[in-house]
Amino acid sequence: MIGDDMLEIDIDSKYGILFVRLFGELTKRTRKKLNAEVGYLIKNVGILNVVFNLENVNVMDDSGFKTLVKYYKLCGNSMICLSRNKFNVDLTKFNVVSDELTAAKLINV
Repeated sequence: MIGDDMLEIDIDSKYGILFVRLFGELTKRTRKKLNAEVGYLIKNVGILNVVFNLENVNVMDDSGFKTLVKYYKLCGNSMICLSRNKFNVDLTKFNVVSDELTAAKLINV
């Protein structure tokens, strides 16, 4: 796998929430793909309720983390992450939950 092939993105929208399921690596080399597919929806469509499922992300570097922080700010702090936090980064500002149903309830839609 090289570059964009190292990150797969599954996007689903339910109840006014954008669910973004990531598979592979969220790194400097793959963040462009995330920006192209998800960043467009957040910036241009105006989606504010976003759930990032990081359960199947194997690698996340500082650049990948900063990309999540950028989306957090764009969403008006209404972003939730699903992760066991195997990356040694502070995800607490993202309202980390254990599953997508809990995320939807937390967003209160």
